[in-house]
Order: sequence, then structure tokens, then C-alpha cells
Amino acid sequence: MKKIIPNTDALKIIEEGIKAGSSVRLTVRGNSMSPLLLDGVDIVILHPFIPDNLKKGDVILFRYREAFLLHRIIEIQDNNSPEGKIVTKGDALDKKEEIGFSDVVAVAEVPKTGLMKLSVRRGRILINRIIIHIKKRLN
Repeated sequence: MKKIIPNTDALKIIEEGIKAGSSVRLTVRGNSMSPLLLDGVDIVILHPFIPDNLKKGDVILFRYREAFLLHRIIEIQDNNSPEGKIVTKGDALDKKEEIGFSDVVAVAEVPKTGLMKLSVRRGRILINRIIIHIKKRLN
């Protein structure tokens, strides 16, 4: 029988494993990184990281406001300073987050996704949005 535990508890256990030097496989939850990563479909491998090796475009797991997020680095500010900041954003979102290097838990190895697969995923998302819009208009 499968035991289901809250994401925050699972992610705290994952964080401990990464701090110990292990890599961890994680099924993606949420759609903030779609179409690259889909909720319950895609699996990422989380690896320990070296702060100096983080770069724009990396997908990272980090702590943010009592939660854990998996978003892309879009900017690194003052990475040679202890006060350095990282700006992240989910691919499907407009909102950005500003975090410190100490908030980063791991760097994610994302599955290779070809242009065709991304196009199909984008098409499905668009069709689902149209269907939701039509249903709202009919009610």
C-alpha cells in the first residue's frame, strides 16, 4: 500500500538527501514549468550544486515563502558576494521570485524534450484553455 505524505514533508527529506551529496528523482507537481515539465508526468533528477556553477537558464529547486519551487534562473546578481541574489521564474508564469543563494536546494536535470513534443504539449494546453473558456461562457 502506498503511503502519501505532504509535498513539504517529502521535499524536506529530499533536501536532507541532497545535502548529504545524493541525487534524487522527483516527479514534477504543478504546471508552472509547462510545457517543458508537466504535472505528474515528468521526472527531474535533483543534484547537489556548487553556487559558482549556477547559471542563467538552469532549473533549480529552492525554498520560497514556506514552500519549495522548481523554476528557471533568469538572472544572477552579484554571484561573487554573500548578498548575491538569484531571480527565477516558472516558464508558464509572469511572476518572478528573488532569492538568495542559501535558498537553493538543488539543480535539476530535466528530461530532454524535442521541439515536436513541446509543440504538442503547447497545443494541448491551448485546446484545454479554449474548452475551459467555452464551458464558462455556456454556464
